[in-house]
Amino acid sequence: MLTNGTILFVFEGKSTEDIIVSSLERHFFGKYDTIKCVFDAEIYQLYQKLSKSDFSEDLVELLRKRSPENEQILKDYNRDSFAYTYLFFDYDGHSSLANDQDLMEMLQFFNEETEQGKLFISYPMIEAIKHYKDIETFKSLVVKCKRKNCQSKDICKTWEECFKEPHYKTFVPTDNDPHMNNLNSYDQKVWKTLITANLCKMNDLVADTFSLPNIVHPQSEVFAKQIEKHISNDCPKVAVLSAFPMFVLDFYGCEKTKAKLQEID
Repeated sequence: MLTNGTILFVFEGKSTEDIIVSSLERHFFGKYDTIKCVFDAEIYQLYQKLSKSDFSEDLVELLRKRSPENEQILKDYNRDSFAYTYLFFDYDGHSSLANDQDLMEMLQFFNEETEQGKLFISYPMIEAIKHYKDIETFKSLVVKCKRKNCQSKDICKTWEECFKEPHYKTFVPTDNDPHMNNLNSYDQKVWKTLITANLCKMNDLVADTFSLPNIVHPQSEVFAKQIEKHISNDCPKVAVLSAFPMFVLDFYGCEKTKAKLQEID
């Protein structure tokens, strides 16, 4: 568990991620000294930027160049200003730049929050945090994730019909508990439900046990299991998982997370 030092949060998008983390700060893990920046592009574009320099480019400087807003936010900071760095991006397997090998390389590089940073991925995208109806439904919830990038599109007889199906973010609001659609309404009870469900499901994905984990599984291992069990199938899918509950587990560790989930509201 973190005790001191400034935390840098790096978000893929501008609004939704900030709402989620701000809500978590209010209702679950409290206030820390944090700075929040937006890359404003997919994880695969970040990979392209970093791979050009063989991953030697400074992340804070890269962020500073991305927008005047970031430049203003980071004007008094450099890489050494931050004790911890966390990045939140989507899997976005449908992206024209999507590449599973590139994403695995990113997860293996961004694997230490006190050094280069730690990367957390939402499967298939940030709307996964809203995609919850009840624990039994969520336990087995998987969704298609590749669309035009499907590895079976040349041999699949129903691929054209599949491609016409609604985009993930458009059907989530009708395939969940309607109360989950308003992120600003999430309270401590909702967060405990979502954190518990996502962590149990993540543990089931990695360790075949639907229960709160006793160890913190690396994000690269979570992705490897998504590939093994779902993405590599003829019809590529992912188990729906949100990055933010996995971040909570990493932030507090297993025992502290369990203790906080058992606290009386």
